[in-house]
Amino acid sequence: MKGLRHHLRHGQPDRGTAALMRVAGLVLVLVLALLPARGTAQSTPEFATLIADRMFIDSATRLIAEGNVEALFGTTRLQARRVVYDRATGALSIEGPLVLNDGRDVIMLADAAELSDGLRRGLIRSARVVFDEQLQIAAATVERLDERYTEMNAVVASSCEICATRRTPLWEIRARRVIHDDAAQQVYFEDAQFRLFGLPVVYLPRLRVPDPRLERATGFLSPRFTFNTGHGVGLRTPYFIVLSQDRDLTVTPFLSNRGTRALELRYRQAFATGMLDLGGTFARDSIRPGESRGMLYATGDFALGRGYHLSFHLIQPSDRRFLEDYGRDQPRLTSDITLERITRDTRQRVQLLQFRSLRLSDVNAVLPNQVGQAVIEHRRDVPGLGGVAGLRLEAEFLRRKQVLAGTLARPGLIADRPRQMGRVSLDLDWRRDAVLPGGVLGAVGLHLGLDHFRLSDTGGAFGGQVSRATPNVMAELRWPLVRSEGNGARHVIEPVAQVIWGRDRQVGLPVEAGRMPEFDEGNLFSINRFPGTESREAGLRGNLGATWTRHDPDGWSSTLTLGRIWRQRDLGQFSDVTPLSGTRSNWLLAGSLDTMDGLTLSNRSHFTSDFKLERTAFELDWATDSYSISTSYMRILANPFEARAASASEWSFEGTRQLNDYWTGRIGWRYDIAQNRAARALVGLNYQNECLRVEMGLERQFASATTPTARTSFGLNLDILGIGGNPSRTRRMCNEL
Repeated sequence: MKGLRHHLRHGQPDRGTAALMRVAGLVLVLVLALLPARGTAQSTPEFATLIADRMFIDSATRLIAEGNVEALFGTTRLQARRVVYDRATGALSIEGPLVLNDGRDVIMLADAAELSDGLRRGLIRSARVVFDEQLQIAAATVERLDERYTEMNAVVASSCEICATRRTPLWEIRARRVIHDDAAQQVYFEDAQFRLFGLPVVYLPRLRVPDPRLERATGFLSPRFTFNTGHGVGLRTPYFIVLSQDRDLTVTPFLSNRGTRALELRYRQAFATGMLDLGGTFARDSIRPGESRGMLYATGDFALGRGYHLSFHLIQPSDRRFLEDYGRDQPRLTSDITLERITRDTRQRVQLLQFRSLRLSDVNAVLPNQVGQAVIEHRRDVPGLGGVAGLRLEAEFLRRKQVLAGTLARPGLIADRPRQMGRVSLDLDWRRDAVLPGGVLGAVGLHLGLDHFRLSDTGGAFGGQVSRATPNVMAELRWPLVRSEGNGARHVIEPVAQVIWGRDRQVGLPVEAGRMPEFDEGNLFSINRFPGTESREAGLRGNLGATWTRHDPDGWSSTLTLGRIWRQRDLGQFSDVTPLSGTRSNWLLAGSLDTMDGLTLSNRSHFTSDFKLERTAFELDWATDSYSISTSYMRILANPFEARAASASEWSFEGTRQLNDYWTGRIGWRYDIAQNRAARALVGLNYQNECLRVEMGLERQFASATTPTARTSFGLNLDILGIGGNPSRTRRMCNEL
C-alpha cells in the first residue's frame, strides 16, 4: 500500500507497487475465470473477489491462493490460509483454519473444506457454527447441501462460554445428526441428549429449536416450578403456537401433587389498527373439591379512524378467591369499554364500567357495580376578552343491586345511597393570566357548575330529581423570586395567594365518587378538591401557600411546599378527621429530592394547628448499577366516612443487590405497624450468565382482615438462553458455577 501511495504521488511505480499490480491482475484473471463457471450454474452470475498474499496459476484450470486469503461471493465471505480453485469442476479446496460468513448472522469456523457452487455446497470438516453470536454448534463434519440446508454430524450444541478451567458447558445438547433450515430458521436434532453440568438429563429422539434469529416459533417455553400451601408442588409448562404472522396461542397446563388440574389459554392477534388479547383459566383443585373454577378476560386496543380510539378490558373470575389462589391477587376488579377521541382542544369519551370487589368484607350487591359515563371537553382562546375558556359536559349513570341504608352521626353526611342515579353536569370556566408590575403574576377566573340528578329508591333521604348551580369566582397572585449563588445554584421561591368565592347553600345529595378527597401539592390551589362532580366545594375560601425550589449545578434538585386553606364558614362538607375539615384545614408540608445518582425522596404530611402529625406518606427510591431500594411509609387516621374503621400505618420495602457478575439477591416486606404484625415477606435469588437464567423466590402472605388464611409460595424458573426469542444479553466471560 505504501508503494501504491508512492505511485499515486509521483506517477512511477516502484517494485512493491508493481508486485501489487501483478496480484491485482491475477485477481482479475480469477474473476474472469469464475464468472463463466458461475454463469453455467445460474442465469445471473454473481461478482466474486479474491485477495491473498500470494496467488499463482498451477495449470490451465487451477489457481492457488495462499496466505490471508479472503474470497467474496455475493453476501458470502470466506477467510482461509490456502484456497485451490479448479475452473473445470468449479470446486474450491480450502485449508484452514477458515471462517465462512454468509452475511445472515451465521458464522462457520472449520479446519478444512471442499466447496463448490459459490461456497453454497460441499463438505466442511471439524466445524463450529455460530448463530447470531449466541448458539454454537460443534460438529465433526458439516455438509452444505444447498443454500437453504446444512447437515451436521456428531454434534454438541450450547450457548455457554467454554473456559480453560471449565471445559464442560453449563448446558449442552448432544446429537447424532442436525439439520439447519436457513429459510425457516429452524434447527432439527436427531437422537438428542440434553445435559446439565455434563450430566444427562433427558433423551429426545427428535428435537426442534429455533435458531436465535427467530423471535416467534411454535414450541415449549421455559417451565416454571412452584410450591405453595394451596396447591403443593406444581409445574407450569407453556406451549407457544404460532398460528400466523399476526396470531398466536399459548396453552399452559398446570399440574400439582395435591390434585390441581388447570389449563391456561391465551390468544393474541395483531391488526393493522390495534391488538386483541383473549384468555382464561379453567381448573379443578383441592382448595374447593368437586368445584369447577376459572377466570376469563379480554383486552383490546383499536384505532377506528378520524381520531377515535376503542379499548376494552374485561375480566370475570368464578369466585372471589380464584385469582388469589392462582397468583393474581387483586383487591378489586374493574372492567371497562371505552371509546375516546382526543384532539388539540377537545376530548370526547364514552365509557362503560363494571366494578367487583374481591375483599371478603365488601358486599358487591351494595356497590355501584354498573357505571356509564359520557364526557365532552373543549377549550379555546377567547378573542377580545383574552384568557382561555373551557366547557365540560358530562353524563353519568350508576346502578347497584341493593340499596345501602344508614346515617352517620354528623349532620349532612348521609350514607343512604340510591339504587340508581343519573346525573348530567355542565361546567363552564374561564381563566386569564397576566404579568403585573414587579414581576407579580396575576390571574382571575370564573366557574359555573350546573348539575341535574335523577334518583330512585332513596328511602325518602333524597328527592327523585335534584338540580344544583354552583358558581365560583377566583382571583390569584403569584410572586416568583429567583436568586442565583456564586457556585451556580439557583433558588426559586414562589408565594401564592388564591381567593375563591362560592355559594354557601348546600344541596343534600348522595356521595358516590367523592368520599375520599385528597389534599396535596397538586390540588392546593384548586376550585374543587372532590374527585367526583356530584360533590362540589362551596363557600368563601382562601388557598395560601409557598413553594421553594433549589437547582444545584451538580445535577440534583429539591422542592418544598407549605400551604393551608382558610374558610369563612364550616359548611360541613368534609368529615372531621379529614385534613380538609373545619374553617382551617391542616397544614400541608410536601417535599422532594432528586439526585444524579438515582436517589428520589418524597414526603407529604398533614399537621394540625398545634403541629400534631395526622397523616404522612414517605417514599424513597434509589437505583444504581449494583443495587436498588424502594421503601415507603404511610400513616392515616381512622375515618368512618371513608369506610376506614381503624387507623392504618404501614411500612413496605423492596430491594435488590448485585452480589457479583452473575448473582442478584432480592428481599422485601410489608409490615402493618398499626396492628404490629407482618403482612408480607419475600426473599429471592437470581442467577444469569450468557446461557442460563435461574430465578428463585420464597414469599409469605400473612393472614389479615382481607386475607383470613396465610399463604406460603416458592417459585423456581429456569430459562435456557441463546435459543429462539430468548437471547442472551449478558457479557460473555468465564465463571465458576
